[in-house]
Amino acid sequence: MDDEILEQLRERYASGNLIVFAGAGVSAGAGMPSWKQLAEKLRDRARKAGASPAAVDEIEQCIASNQLIHAISAAKLALGPQEFNRTVDRELDDTGRDVPETALAIAALKPKLKAVLTTNIDRLLERAFQGEWRVVDRPTGDLAQDSRYIFKLHGTLRAWDTWVFSRDQYDSAMFHAPLLQDAFNALYRTHTILFVGFGLADDNIDQTLGRVRALSGGQPPTHFALLPKPVPTFRRRLLEESGIRLLVYENQAGDHAEVAQVLRDLAQGAAPPRAAAPAAPAAPAAPAVSSGAARGTNATGATGATHAAGAQPANAAARPVRVFFSYAAPDEDLLGRLEAHLSPLRREGLIAPWHSGKIGAGEDLERAIRDNLEAADLVLLMVSASFLASEQGDAQVTRAMERRASGQVTVVPVLLRPCDWETSRFAELQVVPRDRKPVTKWDDKDEALLQVVRDIRAVVTKLRAAPR
Repeated sequence: MDDEILEQLRERYASGNLIVFAGAGVSAGAGMPSWKQLAEKLRDRARKAGASPAAVDEIEQCIASNQLIHAISAAKLALGPQEFNRTVDRELDDTGRDVPETALAIAALKPKLKAVLTTNIDRLLERAFQGEWRVVDRPTGDLAQDSRYIFKLHGTLRAWDTWVFSRDQYDSAMFHAPLLQDAFNALYRTHTILFVGFGLADDNIDQTLGRVRALSGGQPPTHFALLPKPVPTFRRRLLEESGIRLLVYENQAGDHAEVAQVLRDLAQGAAPPRAAAPAAPAAPAAPAVSSGAARGTNATGATGATHAAGAQPANAAARPVRVFFSYAAPDEDLLGRLEAHLSPLRREGLIAPWHSGKIGAGEDLERAIRDNLEAADLVLLMVSASFLASEQGDAQVTRAMERRASGQVTVVPVLLRPCDWETSRFAELQVVPRDRKPVTKWDDKDEALLQVVRDIRAVVTKLRAAPR
């Protein structure tokens, strides 16, 4: 298991911004049927109920090709809605079953866990949390701001009208339930999600990742997934393109015991045991951290940085502030001059600067930018007409402002050249130089950059003093 990715996950949990997304594998620990097993039980029930051989064969073919949503949809058609619902209720009833270790380990995260999402309709998670967290099966518009809840995206046992199993129900949830989509989109964009209990070929996670890729605009936020070995090359790429960092475990005993252990170690703040080999390539950036930028933090540090949950890794104050430069290619000369002025902060160990010009030959450009933007404590927007016209710059501004809104990063616009920035989405922020005079309009550009660096030093000092 990759230690660097584990460290990123620990820091996201410590920030209070982590959400666990629990799949069918969590309930499987209690002996509940997997999606494939549920489809097989529905097929068998359809056969016993007198469904035509063609209908049963269609269900069987869908199961064989792992098209489980289609298989369940075909079973619903063969059985009829009432018998389908009764069969699903009976098969997914957890009454009398022990709460599995993974569900209990998720509940052990509740001191700093933001929320739980699940596609399971059983009540094992509610039982693991002992009723302390409220259950949501119909989303409201404020879920992204709320906390301490279990959001059941596919509904809950007995409440048939909340279920999402068949193709028509998926389509309704995907395209005709704006509150559900808005809630998921807001959670995805502003929080870190840890996928637990999803298989490598899982229609549920595929549906979710389709939404993720559509929302990301090529730069998805960083999320995490615990998956058993082996992870095929194409599957790994699909997940990583969706912004998901993989924590791959051995599963030698076949019982996925490592998952519960990782979660319990996360709750206790301990380092999970190392596996024999890393599961994924090391990220080009240092581990991500939720360094809560204070509401309205400005470039002079007038309001300090605060941590979302008050937790602080032991080495947080000692490590440099990760600085991400968002810039346009025509401004590389000014970027270089600003970097030179910032070199004393770098040598003092106060900052670790990064920009896309540092990406080496053969590296994945989009992934490197995404990972470093997600890892940043401080984002410097190098503002010019070229920057405002850049689609990549716009995407970076969007993500930086989203992270700032959720208290994860400080954003400082640096005015390089005259442009119409006052109507931009970052116009509310204090810019540098503080008199709003672009660097290129100063008679002495080095004097302008010196003023910028002094303000950046003040921000860095505040960030290092605050819990991150």
